[in-house]
Amino acid sequence: MTMTHAVKAAARSQAETRAMTRKFRLSHCLAAVCTAIALMANFSGGAAAQTTGGVFYDCDMTRSERNAFWISNKIGIVLLQDGSAVVSDGVILNYRRSTLKASRLTTTERDIKLDWRLTGGLLQAKDREILLPDAEYSAVISKPSNQIRVRGNLPGHRRSFSGRGQCKLRVE
Repeated sequence: MTMTHAVKAAARSQAETRAMTRKFRLSHCLAAVCTAIALMANFSGGAAAQTTGGVFYDCDMTRSERNAFWISNKIGIVLLQDGSAVVSDGVILNYRRSTLKASRLTTTERDIKLDWRLTGGLLQAKDREILLPDAEYSAVISKPSNQIRVRGNLPGHRRSFSGRGQCKLRVE
């Protein structure tokens, strides 16, 4: 195989991977919100978005091709009564096929700050395996405006990514 053939094969493989992740992303964004809504209903008896059971933030992120795989279009965050938080988005669902408990949650008068970590590994996708790297995220939700800023990085790599969006408190 010549160098030109190898480069073309690598480009084809990258294009196929991007197309597959786009398809996963769309279906998982909707699933992320549905999962977070179900969690809210389970933990708060399905009452208003802010109750003694918890708070559910439904966040729409601004679309960016540069961060398309790493920052999902939708992020669902449930702040539970026990002081913990559950996060769900298309990236988490690609990695785990379920929601993820935040590793750190700090609530102040003005902000809600949370961190979560995704452990990589091999993802089985139809007839191939995809190697997913570890990823670390942090998010800040401004309480007055409900704006969210999300930052992420891949430990051991120089690649980082970020996104902004608007959250809504959801009533179920």
